Amino acid sequence: MMRNQKLGLALVSAFALAACFALAAFSQTKKSSDAPKAQNSDRARDLSGVWFDDHPRPNSVTERYWIYKFTLEEPPMTPWGQAQFDAAKSSFGSHPYALMQTNDPIYHTCTPPGFPRIYLHPFPMQIVQTPGEVIVLFEYDSIRHQIFTDGRSHDTSLGPLWMGDSIGHWEGDTLVADTVNLNDKTWLDRMGHPHSDQLHVIERIHRVDRDHLVNDITFEDPKAYSKPWTAHLTFALHPKWTLGEQFCEDQNSFEDIESNEVKPMK
Repeated sequence: MMRNQKLGLALVSAFALAACFALAAFSQTKKSSDAPKAQNSDRARDLSGVWFDDHPRPNSVTERYWIYKFTLEEPPMTPWGQAQFDAAKSSFGSHPYALMQTNDPIYHTCTPPGFPRIYLHPFPMQIVQTPGEVIVLFEYDSIRHQIFTDGRSHDTSLGPLWMGDSIGHWEGDTLVADTVNLNDKTWLDRMGHPHSDQLHVIERIHRVDRDHLVNDITFEDPKAYSKPWTAHLTFALHPKWTLGEQFCEDQNSFEDIESNEVKPMK
């Protein structure tokens, strides 16, 4: 009888041990099958790298609208916005002004171009990611665009800023960045389209594949534009590039450059 009890206990122990091994094997199999999904998700959310505008370069500057304005079509301006635009003397477009005549706010001073105009200057940018922040570093004037993704709210305590205050969150593999608190000291683009301190910018940044990035931008500014409008920016990855050091103070003024170009050769 005791022998039968021992045999029964041994069989129960064997079945329990086998069940444990089976559960462990199932758990390992499940984890290994889930791992590629997690890795793919992480890879899709990885925006890091050095990026540069992904457009062809026609000879005509007029055709290359993406280096001085966000869309080929004119945005829907309010009367106030149209008046500001009419007063702008841009060095770009079909009727450009000479640099000595332009009233572009950045050409006669070293003030930053501001956000989102910074995207239109033909210099590369680098995206750096941390668990709670995505930082876009622009080579032009060494400007940075900080997008906080740690769940904080907008902070407007510092007053209107050149680059504004940006808060982001992820929707799938798309980074949605919301920027407010911008000052009105800059043009929206290099063409002279205006904006007020009511400007609200929403970016949807998405890595299409390993080598391509898109940024779909929505502009809202009820003082300057009669309704929201959008732009589509495309960038290509340049893994062998590094950002150079570039500051306005390190260069000759734009007026000096233009003056030297028109001087007769000696």
